[in-house]
Amino acid sequence: MSNTGESESVLDVLNNCFSDELHDFVCSEPMQELLADRVNRVHLTTAKTYAGRAVCSNGERQIRLSKRHGLELDEMTFIICHELAHHEVGLEQQHSDEWREACAELVREAGRLGLLSKRRVKQAVKLALHHPATSFRGWPKQARRFEEERDAARERIREELIEAGLQVGGMVGFDYRGSPWHGEVIRINRATVSVGEPGGERTLLRVPFARITRIYVD
Repeated sequence: MSNTGESESVLDVLNNCFSDELHDFVCSEPMQELLADRVNRVHLTTAKTYAGRAVCSNGERQIRLSKRHGLELDEMTFIICHELAHHEVGLEQQHSDEWREACAELVREAGRLGLLSKRRVKQAVKLALHHPATSFRGWPKQARRFEEERDAARERIREELIEAGLQVGGMVGFDYRGSPWHGEVIRINRATVSVGEPGGERTLLRVPFARITRIYVD
């Protein structure tokens, strides 16, 4: 895979919007140079649940970028570095120290390519090396907004489930690894329901609210 403007782009757009700012940015020469030989394909999506995601599909290294969140281009550059770092060290590494070092080096390269200012490089390297990676989407201000929206959505679902009869000691049905299961509610958490064997006291699974398919009401 090459990185010149005349060679094949690593961009593959999944929706019908071909002329937006993010599309043009990912197709730009410096971004193509950053992507070259690191991923086979980039998908632009309108996903609500992520800003960026690294995946392997059919033997291809891919990253998916959501256009839904309105990130600035320097924010999206960091997201791209974040996801590329997953491919650099292997997806199984998650946010290990090796991932942090790889992400910081990709940020420095983005700076050398003119994709980030010196100030942004300094900020992003600090974020990559020292801040919680799992909660970061964009710069800190943007990250806080995403977290607030996520927490508000979780609280709404939690309240709806409780209103429908979810309670400690009750029974719920849920999807687990593609199959229907049921269990007793041990605890109702902020984002999950702890469930166990009926009549037991030990938590066996923590089930996200969205996977609850049934609430058994006496």
